[in-house]
Amino acid sequence: CIINCWLPENRRISKEVSMNRKIYSADLTHTGNGTMALTFPLGASYVVSYAKKILGKDFDFKLFKYQDDLSRAILDNPPIVLALSNYCWNIELGYELIKWTKSLNPNTVVVVGGPNFPTESSEKKSFLSFRPLIDFYIESEGEIGFVNLLQKLKDYDFNVKSLKKNQENIANCTYLYENNLIEAKIERIKDVNIIPSPYLNGVMDEFFRIPIIPMVETTRGCPFSCTFCADGLSFKNKVYSYNTLRVKDELNYIFEHVKNNGFLMDELRFSDLNFGMYKQDVETAQYIAEIQNKYGWPKMVRASLGKNRPDRIMQVAKILNGTLEMGAAQQSSDEEILKNIKRSNISVKAYGELLKFMNETNKKAKTSTEFILGIPGDSKEKHFKSLKHGVDNHVNTIRMFQAILLKGTEMANPQTREKYKLVSKYRVLTGAVGKYEFDKKSIPITEIEEIIVGSKDMTFDDYISCRKMDLLIETFHNNALFEEFFLSLEKLGIPEWDCLFYIFEHEELYSQKIKDIMSSYIHATKVGLYETYEQAKEHSVRPGRFEKHLSGEIGSLELVKHKAKLYYLLDDLIDVLLNVAKIFLKKQGKLKETNIDYFEQLGTFIKCAKSNIINVELEIFQNFNYDWASIDKLNFDIDPTKLKRSDKKISYRFFHNNEQKRQIKNALKIHPDHPNGAPMIYKQNLKVLYRNFDLHDN
Repeated sequence: CIINCWLPENRRISKEVSMNRKIYSADLTHTGNGTMALTFPLGASYVVSYAKKILGKDFDFKLFKYQDDLSRAILDNPPIVLALSNYCWNIELGYELIKWTKSLNPNTVVVVGGPNFPTESSEKKSFLSFRPLIDFYIESEGEIGFVNLLQKLKDYDFNVKSLKKNQENIANCTYLYENNLIEAKIERIKDVNIIPSPYLNGVMDEFFRIPIIPMVETTRGCPFSCTFCADGLSFKNKVYSYNTLRVKDELNYIFEHVKNNGFLMDELRFSDLNFGMYKQDVETAQYIAEIQNKYGWPKMVRASLGKNRPDRIMQVAKILNGTLEMGAAQQSSDEEILKNIKRSNISVKAYGELLKFMNETNKKAKTSTEFILGIPGDSKEKHFKSLKHGVDNHVNTIRMFQAILLKGTEMANPQTREKYKLVSKYRVLTGAVGKYEFDKKSIPITEIEEIIVGSKDMTFDDYISCRKMDLLIETFHNNALFEEFFLSLEKLGIPEWDCLFYIFEHEELYSQKIKDIMSSYIHATKVGLYETYEQAKEHSVRPGRFEKHLSGEIGSLELVKHKAKLYYLLDDLIDVLLNVAKIFLKKQGKLKETNIDYFEQLGTFIKCAKSNIINVELEIFQNFNYDWASIDKLNFDIDPTKLKRSDKKISYRFFHNNEQKRQIKNALKIHPDHPNGAPMIYKQNLKVLYRNFDLHDN
């Protein structure tokens, strides 16, 4: 009381502020279709760890991932500061929680940070004006800005109006005062090792108890300048590395906690933007391999691999022995498009060598690449050319994304839009939908993204054709569902791409069930698009329509949903391939009874090994006239015309082993709202989950 009396009125410490030391941070995820963001909240955890290091004696910090946990905490023990990460997949969920929190206590200081923020001042002002309940926005690296802001707030006894009135300049912090934008310089941390590890200090401990993926960062920054990426901005081009001993300690800590919590997740993920490109990545891979050799975990390692140094990437892949998802996110195979988006890919030759190496290292390894539909300069012809490039290089999983106009990227600025005459529409972001309870009130929430559906080089009809081809690639090519079939055809001089393109052009090959699914997919692709952000935000939560977005009937889950539907029509898909094979064999004069018999039995083999894999207890017994065990040892890299057909039937048993059963059950637990396993079928490396087979003695 004595202290307060000597302070100016606007600097006096209220009893509420002086007693409240709680600061809640969250990287929220949607849960309407299972957990949408499946990783530990790594970015937010670094911010919390650094803040605890500097201000831990002054405040109690708590990190959250789920809205219901955070809402309960706000009701039970209201915070003085609410800090939320802002990504394209959680901005609406976060702002709804902000509105609710401010309704309970208008004095709660709301801080938001993350890459989903414009780079131009006028757009920053519009962003904050549209969301007036955000008191402060932290740009770039959150650790510096958040701590600097908290120190200033402490100086002002958390009186936001007084702080803003003085237009305090706070590094990495942006805010509005009386319709004026107050910006400060952007600073980066040059020694990232000053940030305490959120694993080693226990900040992440509670997240090991839920089935989400631990994520590690070993480098920060990206030397490349891709226009579609928020990390392509020039001030992020310098790369800083964490100490390798620290990384090893983190990996060991992660493994121990994954083990102690029953191995709920089989995967380890790196947030590095160019993993495998740097010398220390080899050392990191060696330590992971040591853990794998001793304990069999992780089963899969995922990372965004480097855009150059394929020699070092191959070294890392060899060390990890097929558990690293291997490939390169190329975005396009067209040089003009790559120039438009300032993208630098490894050479075509090096790319081919990289994939060949990986496919030969472990036949069950997952190789992948990514292409983006609709980026500046793209066309139907160029998109198909990119897909062909992936197929011809035997990438067993091609991810086909749509060009998103993200805030804070060069591709989204007015100049780029005008130059390429970009046509955009809005849609509900994949999986970012749900209905949430706020103090007994249930609120439907969808996240909206802006995607490119046309340009001066691509009509909307072309865009739809490309989406159709994307589904066919997902169905017939990805996850090596028909790998053996296509390898055998290629030995007879029939390229896989020719078959896929023929399937695209000849819908008369489709069964009625396939036709119905394809029609449903095209309808969902079109009807899920909106003209404006406002229309998308309003219409997508209307009763009746919201439920369709939630189920995936319309919206951006259509690829995942319809791929799964087609997967469960494996008999129909095999019939399509058999008919295509007959057509091409006839053209080449190779349509012989022995060839047809081989492909028919191969189709049955694929069905036994790969159908309905979520039924882990199912054992299938089948007789054949071919020695599949010997053919499999050759990776099906054999001319079918040179195979000897056995007169005697050979009986095989197809089954899942115990480790496969465990992995499949774990994968299904992640998305309990999808009993048919659609997300698992889309995301997992199914090559390690297909049934094994052995000889069966009748």
